[in-house]
Amino acid sequence: MPWPTRQEAQSSAQNNLRRLRQENADLRRTLHLYEEAIRQLAVENDALRQQVTVIPLPARADQRPTL
Repeated sequence: MPWPTRQEAQSSAQNNLRRLRQENADLRRTLHLYEEAIRQLAVENDALRQQVTVIPLPARADQRPTL
């Protein structure tokens, strides 16, 4: 099997970088979803500990820039 040409190697590196950036963006979106779920659970937990009624709030508007 011949060695890849310089152009093929650069193309492969660019494709790999593009894939990694997409994975990073996907992981950031997933992390944001988990952060919001944890925040809501913390509010509910605090309310239950204080024996008060929990009123579900709509999700907060995303204040972060979109990737």
